[in-house]
Amino acid sequence: MERKDDNYVFINKFKNMYVSFLSPLTKYIKIDKDNIEDIEKALSEQDIQSLARLTILDNVRGGVKELNLKVPLITFGKSLLKEYGLNGNIIVSGKKIKYISSQDLVGDRLMVEIESLLDYNEDSLSEISSLCGSLNLPIIIRIGQDLEEVGKIVNKFSSSPIETLESFGFLDRKCYIYGLEYVDKDDQKLIKDYEATCIFSPQSDAKAGRGVINLYNFIYNDIKFGFSSEICYNVDMLQEGKLALFNTSNLMYESDLIDCDILLNALLTEDDSDRLLIDLSSNEVPENIFDKHIELDKYSDDYARLSKIAIEIATKIKEKI
Repeated sequence: MERKDDNYVFINKFKNMYVSFLSPLTKYIKIDKDNIEDIEKALSEQDIQSLARLTILDNVRGGVKELNLKVPLITFGKSLLKEYGLNGNIIVSGKKIKYISSQDLVGDRLMVEIESLLDYNEDSLSEISSLCGSLNLPIIIRIGQDLEEVGKIVNKFSSSPIETLESFGFLDRKCYIYGLEYVDKDDQKLIKDYEATCIFSPQSDAKAGRGVINLYNFIYNDIKFGFSSEICYNVDMLQEGKLALFNTSNLMYESDLIDCDILLNALLTEDDSDRLLIDLSSNEVPENIFDKHIELDKYSDDYARLSKIAIEIATKIKEKI
């Protein structure tokens, strides 16, 4: 962060480590693990393209420069990232990886997601791990969104979620771990030993009623982490950081144990060639940078048009499911 004067600072643009193309619909429809497959089946290819483009615009308008977008149309998704000059990858489900052409799999800008370890047997996990290793594909793995799921993973694989990832070689890959409310100290040590990266989505977790993460443990153990908006339609990465800071402070005896610069660095890209100028002043009184909302006046006509289409899509889905 570079200060221009007392009221203005320059920061690098943000990175959004995971966002679903369905995020614009969460303004109108509740989306969770119980209905997400039905919602996706109700969408046409044109619907998917419109929602993916609107998701991209949400991020661009929020000052995001790098994002990992989950969308089933891989080629179209890659073209969107290129069109808007964004760094990052397209995320594909591990369930669908065997149906994807080798041409789409080879090359960069692709990563694999395992939505739940419970959806896979040992053979399929081994196959996905080997594939990611041979093609050098990054992988995102969700590990226990609640205590019940964690217990089922332990019963199924006779080990904790992180130990399970280690046993299948996922931690040897470029690995991102999502869902960390129920990771104990031993598992945190494993994450650090393998230099896996953790992903937090404070706003989405809050809406889903998931547990609050004590971010201090991850900072204290020097574990790499970053933030995502997941299915939150209001892309505001500073708000993700602010909520993580607020939640952690509420869990600690001392409220100033988190270094805000560490938190800010986790939100920003490493590329300083594209920067944001942020006005910290309010009635000439400087405010905390996490209190600011970034929205750029880019693509306003396209955004308005696609927002209307999103409402039409949401109405159609409500009639179908």
